Amino acid sequence: MPLPTFLTRSHARVTALFRSDKVAGGLVAAWLAFTTLLGGYWLQLEHSHAALVSQAENLTRLRAVQTAHALALHTAALFRKLDYLSLHLGEHWLKEGARGSRDAFLRAHFALPDDALIGIDIADAEGRLLYSTVGERMPLELERYGIADFEHFRVHLGGGDGLFIGQPYRGRMTGRWIVPFSRALVQAGRLHGVIVMSVSVEHLTRALKELYPGPTNVAALVLDDGRFLAHSSRNEEAMGRSVPPDRPYLVDRKAQQGNFDATAQLDGVERFYAWHRVPGFPIVAALGLSEAEALAAVRGSIRDSRIRSGLGSLLLLTASLLLSLLWRRHARQGEELARARERLEKLVGHFPGMAYQFLLRADGSTAMPYCSPGVRELYGVGPEGLQDSATRIFERIHADDLERLRASIHASATELAPWRCEFRVRGAGDRLRWLLGEANPERTPEGDTLWHGYVHDITERQVAAQQLRESEARLGLWSWDLGRDRIALDERILEMLDRPELDSEVSYEDFRALVHPADRQRQDAMFRTAPGATPDAPVAGDFRLRTASGRWVWIHARGSVVAADTQGRPQRLVGTFTDITALVAATQLRRALLDHSAAAIVMMDADLDILEANSRAHEIFAPPSTPIGGLRLTDLALHEDQALFIPQHFATLRASGQLNIELPLRDNQGKTRWFDAHGMMLDPEDPESDTVWTLVDISDKYRARLALATERLRLKTVLERFPGGVLMEDEDGLISSVNRGFCELLDLPAPPEELMGLTHEALCNRLGAERSAWLHRPDADQAAEKRATVELEGAKGRTLEVDWLPIEHDGRRLGRVWLVRDITERKERERRLAELAATDPLTGLPNRRSFLTCLDAALGEVQRDPTRGCALLMIDIDHFKRVNDTHGHPVGDEVLRHAARLIRGSLRQHDRAGRLGGEEFAVLLDDVDADTALALAERLLRTVAATPATTAAGAVSITISLGLSWVSGGDPARVLGDADEALYRAKRSGRNRVCVADSSMA
Repeated sequence: MPLPTFLTRSHARVTALFRSDKVAGGLVAAWLAFTTLLGGYWLQLEHSHAALVSQAENLTRLRAVQTAHALALHTAALFRKLDYLSLHLGEHWLKEGARGSRDAFLRAHFALPDDALIGIDIADAEGRLLYSTVGERMPLELERYGIADFEHFRVHLGGGDGLFIGQPYRGRMTGRWIVPFSRALVQAGRLHGVIVMSVSVEHLTRALKELYPGPTNVAALVLDDGRFLAHSSRNEEAMGRSVPPDRPYLVDRKAQQGNFDATAQLDGVERFYAWHRVPGFPIVAALGLSEAEALAAVRGSIRDSRIRSGLGSLLLLTASLLLSLLWRRHARQGEELARARERLEKLVGHFPGMAYQFLLRADGSTAMPYCSPGVRELYGVGPEGLQDSATRIFERIHADDLERLRASIHASATELAPWRCEFRVRGAGDRLRWLLGEANPERTPEGDTLWHGYVHDITERQVAAQQLRESEARLGLWSWDLGRDRIALDERILEMLDRPELDSEVSYEDFRALVHPADRQRQDAMFRTAPGATPDAPVAGDFRLRTASGRWVWIHARGSVVAADTQGRPQRLVGTFTDITALVAATQLRRALLDHSAAAIVMMDADLDILEANSRAHEIFAPPSTPIGGLRLTDLALHEDQALFIPQHFATLRASGQLNIELPLRDNQGKTRWFDAHGMMLDPEDPESDTVWTLVDISDKYRARLALATERLRLKTVLERFPGGVLMEDEDGLISSVNRGFCELLDLPAPPEELMGLTHEALCNRLGAERSAWLHRPDADQAAEKRATVELEGAKGRTLEVDWLPIEHDGRRLGRVWLVRDITERKERERRLAELAATDPLTGLPNRRSFLTCLDAALGEVQRDPTRGCALLMIDIDHFKRVNDTHGHPVGDEVLRHAARLIRGSLRQHDRAGRLGGEEFAVLLDDVDADTALALAERLLRTVAATPATTAAGAVSITISLGLSWVSGGDPARVLGDADEALYRAKRSGRNRVCVADSSMA
């Protein structure tokens, strides 16, 4: 089965399980969560295991790299020793020949470990063997042996004069594996032969075996062409073979070291390999650490961890399974109990009343330990709190019935007699109801009285009885004798007409004279024509009779033929007169109200047939020249999606009993209007009841509201896009609009939606005293400017500009608006522009205008406080033109910047320096006496002379001349002139000195 299909079916089955069995669904959800957590734990465990293995692998690789480096250094030391021996022995041979070199060759054997050096051979330029230390130990015919066909001889014929390490070979004289170390014997630029030192492969292997004696971890020496030189564990198998050509040190000949993972071809073991090139020799020292051995401890720890975790998971699963079984059993029992309680509640809920327990305690307090849901319908209160006190029940009893009810309860409690009482209460919606309560009492062990009983609504019965009494009061009997043409009226009819003077029997014409002229024809047809046409049919009709006071009384007459002649003609009629004046008046009033209502009112039955509608409904919805009454609602094209629209709203109405919505409907012209529609079931208990709909045309209101919503959306969009903060308050001081920029600029953590509706004071409380002061309100002072802008330092080092604007119309204050903008960048630009305007761009010192401003300020301070000492230094770089002419203007600029740095660094913190132009500078020394000013000037002179400027043309030494003038008030030009005159005296006196103005420092 494809995975998507499996997942879809599994989801459907789980969903069905949740719907059908909540307990099982809950267990499935719990198990899913548990298994998800358990799976997450195992995933995390495996992830940590993988990380542990990775860490162990990295440590093993690092150890291998370090060991390979050490092995390479050790091998290099050994090979350098052999290189030195070959060079030393070759020089001996060339100087002393065989006889003089014999002792040196023997010492070379002793200088190396036993069996390390198998032999030392000397061959001439043609490869003939001239001498061999092997011949010292065994008889050897040298002429039979030569090395001309060996690689380690041929390589020197091509001019190689350094130490050459040849590939291992099995010696022809010794039968052992040998590594030849050869060097050319060159004298006076001519090749005289080759010296060959035959080193035992076992000797090279011995050092490797000392490092890794076992077969799992191995070390090897490999020539740069890939051939094995020595191997720690499989030396015999390795000799004469090469490593695979994909080894990194064969692929990249420039790389000096590295590592890789591979399976060895010699023994098939997976290892972590590291290699390092032997410094100074074409040899690679390589070693491999067995992956199984290196990771054995880690994998054992992981195996133990998995076993422990598996046992723990198994225990958790077992415990969870037991808990699930117990919880399922408990949940099933709870469900059974809940279903039993629900069945009881449904059973009691179907009773047309309320079952209850009522408790009268010995101290006189009351409570209802139990009451069915009917209490809310009967008494208009919920069961909450009635278990402690029944006071709320007695508060709903009609005042006229309360004492009688209490007396009946106490009488039943005293005699333990069944209780029965009829009383009135204010039920749900304060509707007055008649209730009948019945209960049987019992005495509790505590001495209280507990009733078990039932209360039901008898309002309809009481109303019917009252209506019967009222009907009997309005009902009068009449009898008409057609033969004598006289009508007998009883006393009740005479009372209706307020005519006690009439006889109990009058002629038909006298009776007809009392009928309203407009009703006489209808009344005469009812009394004379109808009985003759259909003797078995009852006589019925409405007409008006005049009372003695001239008032008209509406009468509903009913009667039937009680006697007829032999031909079946009526002879006597008997019936009743009922006063329906109030009913007719109410009907007329209702009709008048409906027809003059601005709302369209329609009554429909359950089949959506329109039973009745007022004139406004006819005007709006009736098709042209068609009465709306008698049509079905579906005959009117009220909505574009009518098939769904009508059933949807009627289903909602039947479910809730009433409905109040706003909806669009088409009128009889096809135009869509918006209506506020209120639907109501005439009988909320009957889903098939007639419904009454009241529809008020709110099209203008809806369009206005839609336009207002559109404007609000536009305003909100503008506020959100506004490059700053906006706060708007209405005329009552409540926040009506605020954007996110306002919250950000005033550092408010709350979102804008949370501030809506707050008062200005509540917002200020959130902002605190400092930030709330930013929201200035000029309108608080009626004499103040009505529009104001302030700049202030906001949060996070920002500069804010806050504009306040009033919202007014026709002289009426409608609210206020604050606009907050971040002007930090603008203020920073202004500051930078001010600095640029006052700063010399080359040296960074204040320019001439800025310095003269400082001088004016200093003169003002001295005039206010004559005791304050202030001096002016005029400085000029000696022979500056020579610097420009010699090195160029760029170097001259560097010298000027150097001089400015020295001047700045030699002054005190409150002294001020500036560049007046060219190579001329000035310094204003504040709060000094004459001696201190002169000492500062001389220190500056020495500092400049001792510190050359570092330029692109090299070090450039400069000196300066200084003129010192005392600032004692008066004209700045005079002070500058005195200092300038002293400066020129210093330049005329030989430069690189300080001169003091005579007039100012005397």
